This record gives sequence, structure tokens and C-alpha cells, in this order.
Amino acid sequence: MKRLTEMLLAGILLFLLFAAANLTITWVAGDRLIDFTSTRRYTLSAETERVLNNLPQAVDFRLYVSDGLSGYDWDTAVYAADAAALLSRYRQAAPSKIRLQIRRIKAGSEEEKQAVNDGMQAFSTEEKDYYFGLKAVAADGRGKIVPAFLPTRKNLLEADLNRILASFSEPEELKVGIYSPLLPLTAAEKGQPSPFASLVALLAADYDLSAVSVDSGYVSQDFDVVLVVNPGRLRTLAAYALDQYVMRGGKIVFLVDPYSEIRHRLQGYPPRKDTYMNDFLNVWGIEYDGGKITGDIVNGEKISTGGRRWTYPLWFYATGENAGMLHFRTPGSVRAKEDAKMEFTELASTIGQSGEIDVEKVRYTPKSQAVLSYRQDNQRRSLALLAVGEFRSHFRDNPLAGTGSSDKVQPYMPLSTDGAAVAVIADSDFAGDDAWVQSAVAANPVYGTVAYADNAAFLRDLIDRLGGRGKISPSKRAAGAGVNNIAEKFYLTSFAREAAEKEELEERVNEAAARAEKMRRENSGYENLPYMQELAAVEEEHRRAEGLLKNINRRIDSQANRLLNSFIVLNMLLFPVLFVAGIWAVVWLRRVYIARGIKKTEPKR
Repeated sequence: MKRLTEMLLAGILLFLLFAAANLTITWVAGDRLIDFTSTRRYTLSAETERVLNNLPQAVDFRLYVSDGLSGYDWDTAVYAADAAALLSRYRQAAPSKIRLQIRRIKAGSEEEKQAVNDGMQAFSTEEKDYYFGLKAVAADGRGKIVPAFLPTRKNLLEADLNRILASFSEPEELKVGIYSPLLPLTAAEKGQPSPFASLVALLAADYDLSAVSVDSGYVSQDFDVVLVVNPGRLRTLAAYALDQYVMRGGKIVFLVDPYSEIRHRLQGYPPRKDTYMNDFLNVWGIEYDGGKITGDIVNGEKISTGGRRWTYPLWFYATGENAGMLHFRTPGSVRAKEDAKMEFTELASTIGQSGEIDVEKVRYTPKSQAVLSYRQDNQRRSLALLAVGEFRSHFRDNPLAGTGSSDKVQPYMPLSTDGAAVAVIADSDFAGDDAWVQSAVAANPVYGTVAYADNAAFLRDLIDRLGGRGKISPSKRAAGAGVNNIAEKFYLTSFAREAAEKEELEERVNEAAARAEKMRRENSGYENLPYMQELAAVEEEHRRAEGLLKNINRRIDSQANRLLNSFIVLNMLLFPVLFVAGIWAVVWLRRVYIARGIKKTEPKR
């Protein structure tokens, strides 16, 4: 009985100590949040604090969320709760600048009509439409909308909000021009969407974006930054226009390429080797070799051919200046000339285990054969470089001097003024969707795009930097951003067990869907019986693969839930047992100590 009393008293004492500690922390910390998560999930980043501190005007956030959103998708419903919590932290951090309205939407209500009017996109099911989107309105009347939030992009939520707020901090958008003579950067070709569609959508959302015509020999200095994508052999007036734009303090980002796979795919044959840009960039102190392709066998991408999976060194991952993970495809390399007087900054490089291969060994050779000619020399190579300083003109005079058209181009300047800058990225495919987009929603091209590499973030940060805006958004990918909680960790553990089979089935689903779509486009004659039978077989294959994929997803969810339930049960049983065992150990040690003390004090006989 005495032992039980002591245990009860020890338990009560521990409870009182726990309650006292909580009350003390509450009294000292007030309503401040103490974040012990490894990813700092509940703490606003330093970038967010900077954006909020620099925000010159009040901003209204209108978050539209449908009642019963879990009826559409549980992950979307959880994401909505997380988004509301994050927006609340923005409001708490800057209550005089951020106002938040959470509008709960019921089907057929006035709130639903307002959501549609504000540009929100519905998640549709057979029963009803659901909404989860945002409209941000600044005090000066400017607005930005997120038509629909996707759970696959949830780790980019804070970065997206920061870019929206940062856009309200500037009096006007940066004006960005694009010159792409060989690739359809801003328009579709042959009925196909642009291979750069996702990047163009992101740039158009952030900047005043427009195409640049340089063949007239003139580029307006109104452009803050000009992107020149795979220019090839520039015509004289085009070269003069870009040259004189730089001479007047302009900023250009060149995306050059020894071997453009996008161009090969679009024109049906490999592009010819061209050394024009070698000489053009050399005048500005940048050495670029258009005859060599850089590779990296250690950080190469895994591809599947002939039923086997292997590393292709010419598609590889590299590091950016801001520590982002960049994906390159058959790039070249660049470096500063030893005698160049400009200031150079390396923007991206191989991780250290690189090599190279001659362009001619790749142009007409399958990947499995081209890799045999690849040589790994383990040298570090620069993949992107920024030059700032005094640039020398490529020309000695106006190319139209002495003609009646000399006044139609820029007056000639031999040396650049202050502020001129030239960045070179040795891969034009770097900007293509294939190199960085994991998935995209055509109806929601900005906030429906999920990236697996930081290529687009790298380009946007570079434009911000050249345009004098500094770095606005942290480079952060949706994939690999870290596990937020134990449930996600269990899900990833279960996912890893099924990843190979899931990936194979996803490829089958996509391939069958593409084949069916191609057949429908190429043959609309529904009276053609063989065509109808083949189409039905392809559609059945697609349905079968989708069914198997759903089963794998259910299996992954089931395994993750089983692990989570086991963890919960273990905690419910183990912690109380450990607690009682700890009390018992304290009491036992105390009794042993007392017994030894009594024994020592007894007189010797």
C-alpha cells in the first residue's frame, strides 16, 4: 500500500510539474508559435519576412473554399486547411498590410457566382463543382489570381504568395523581350503546343512579356531584359540590333546550344553544327564551344530503352548559384576568357564529375550507341555564366552606313555604357518543358505546373537580378522538399515499395492515351471497322492500365494507413507503459537508496 501511495504521489508530482511548465511557457511566450519541425513548417521564411516588410500597400486575400471539399479529394481538403493557416500567419506577421477573407462556398450560392466572376476554376465531379483558389487585390487596384490550388504544388505555396506580394511592391512590371528565330517559343507550330508553353506562361504572369523583332536592326531600350533562345547564325542587322542594345546598357540572356533536341524533334532531322555563336560570344570575353556536348555520368538521368534502365550522361542534373537543382539536356559549356576585363559570375556548373562528346557523335546516333563515344574526364565545367562590365561592339560602324537606310537602325556606339550585362546558358533545351516540368494543367498554366527541377525558377531569378529586382522567390521544388509529418513519411515508405511498378503503369497509361488520341486525330472515319476495332483495343488497354494503377494507389494508401495505425497504437500502449515504468524505477531506486542508508547506520555487532 505504501508503494502504491508513493507511485501515485510521484505521478501527481510529475503532472503538476508538466502543467507548471506549460503555464510558464504560455505566460512567457504568449501567443508566439514555437516551431520544432525539421522543415520549419510553421515558421514564415526570412524571404517572406523581407517581402512583407517591403510591401508598400495593403493587400486583400480572398480565399475561396467549397464546403465539403473532402468530398472531391481528401488531399485537396487538407491543403485548403494548410493554405488558410499559412495565410493567417501572413496576416499575423503584417496585420496592417494583409487582410484575409475566407469565403466558404455552397453550391448555387452568391459566393459561388462571385468565385466564378473572380476567375476561380472548378474541380468538377458528377455531383457538384468544388472550388479552392485565391484572389489577391492590392490597394492600388492591381490583382492576381490563383484559379485553383493543386496539392501536388503545395510545397511552393509560400513562394507563390511571395511572388504575388512582391509584384505589388513594384510600380510596374519588368518588360521582357523574347527573340527565338528557330524555335516556337511563344506560339504553337503544326497544331502542337509550344515546347516552352509552361515557361512562357510563368514569365507572362510575372512580366510584361512580348516577342522582339531584331531583323530591323533595332531593339528598344524599353526592354529591361531580352531572352535570346537558340539564335543560330544571326543575320547582320539582327546581330547589330542585339549588339547595340548591349552597348546602351541592355541586359541579354543567351540560351545557346551545341545540339538542340527540341529543334531536332520539331524539324525531323538533327540541326547542323554551327560555330557562329562561338565567335559572337568570344568578342564579349566568353568562350563557348558549339562542337562539344557536356555530360555527367554520375548525375545522369535514368532512362529506359529496350526493357532496361540505364544512365544517360548527356541528360544530367547540375547545381545553380542559388543551390537549386537544374536539369540539362545535351548542353555545351562556357568559360571566361583569361584576358577578358569584365566581371564574371558562374551561375551554374557540373557537380564535378563531367565529361564531353563531339556533336557529330550524337547527331545521327541512337542514345545507346552515342554513349559509347562519351568520355568522362571528371573536370568541372561551367554551364551558365554572367558577364558585367564594358563590352566592345562587334561592329566598326553602322552596317547601313553610306546607304539611304542608315537612319533606320540604332546609331553606332563602339563601347557599352554602365549597366550592360550578358548571361549565357549553354543549353536552349534547358528552358523547354521536357527539362523541368513534372506535370501541367493546360487550363491553369501557372499554378497547375509542377516542376521536378529548378530551371524556370533559375531563369526568373536571373531576370529579376538583371532587371534590378533582386531575388524575389526562393528556389524550391515540389518534389524533394522534405517530409512534413509522420503520416507523409509512412506514405513515402509505402510509395517506395511500389514505385517501380507504379512508374511502369503510369508509362503504359500515358502511352495508351497518346496512341488513342493520335488515332482519333488521324482517322475520323467511324465506319472503318478495322480502325474501330483497333481503337477499341487501345482504349481497353488504357482502361486496364488505369485500373491497375488505381489498385497500386489503393495498396500504397492501405500500407501507409496500416503503418500509421500501428504507430498510433504503439504510442498509445508504449508511452503509458514507459511512463509507469519510469515512476516505478524512481520509487525502486529511492527504496534501494534508503535501504542502503539504513544498513550503513546500523551499529556493528
